[in-house]
Amino acid sequence: MPRNAWYIGAPTTRLDKAPVPIVIHGLPVVLFRDADGHARALHDRCSHRGVALSLGTIADGMMACAYHGWRFDGEGRCRHIPSLRDDQRIRNTQIRSYPCVEQDGYIWLWTGDDEPGDRPLAIEKFDRFQWLQGAIELACEAILPIENNLDICHAAFTHPELHPQWFRAQAVGLVPTRYELDMSATNLTVRGPETLLSFDLPDRVTVGGGEGFRLILHHVPTIPGRCIQHWLLRREPVTEAEPPFWSTEEPEILAQDRLVLESAQRTYDAEGDAFERSVEADATTLAARRLLAAATRDPASATQMKRSVLVRS
Repeated sequence: MPRNAWYIGAPTTRLDKAPVPIVIHGLPVVLFRDADGHARALHDRCSHRGVALSLGTIADGMMACAYHGWRFDGEGRCRHIPSLRDDQRIRNTQIRSYPCVEQDGYIWLWTGDDEPGDRPLAIEKFDRFQWLQGAIELACEAILPIENNLDICHAAFTHPELHPQWFRAQAVGLVPTRYELDMSATNLTVRGPETLLSFDLPDRVTVGGGEGFRLILHHVPTIPGRCIQHWLLRREPVTEAEPPFWSTEEPEILAQDRLVLESAQRTYDAEGDAFERSVEADATTLAARRLLAAATRDPASATQMKRSVLVRS
């Protein structure tokens, strides 16, 4: 997964009066709101004795360490050390801060070393609809749910009693189905009968579109072998923008995906990936791999592609 990219840190509604600890790409980060209510992100480690700042509190819009009360502003500068005398100065205490943007129901973090060139990719028509929002911790690499959500043939087997493809397979069996793939340097779109899937770098998969069903999934890498899947389900149109409704429930269809994804991760951990064998139906997931590989290693190497895939699904 590319590092020079925007990733979701937390849903906007989950960042209130207490600090929120997260991990992205193995980096411990603490999110908090400053005195003006703006979201801020710091390396989650005090520069005094290494205690996680997220164990502390927010004081005067700054992160106050739970160990000795050192306070850090949103830029990572230490502004107050309680034990210092009036004639002593604060020196060499800076900690890393991360570019932070609040947009479309989420707090977004830039995790790269380079400066961000733009804002996070907008969620189309976010302010025109009501949304249901949640997050799931998965014991697998982020690439696995990305591939899964672009997979055109698994639903008839993985999602009994839930997915339209399963019901169709029960009624008429698997039938020849054509899918059109269109890949640019930053996006992969898959179209088929009653199917519209889209992958946008670095981690967004959109299921559905137009004015109908729409599920938006982001896959944030945390530590090796684990990720967080943020999901956002479109509901009713609204006349005025309103924050998403937070759900603590894991949607049943995503729970079914979890079962196979975490099983696959255990196999990759134990055996590597040399055992893999692919077929024509894997064209969508292999395209996503190529897109991510180019973004991670050499964005200039990304190539456009259009192709048609005929499979039984």
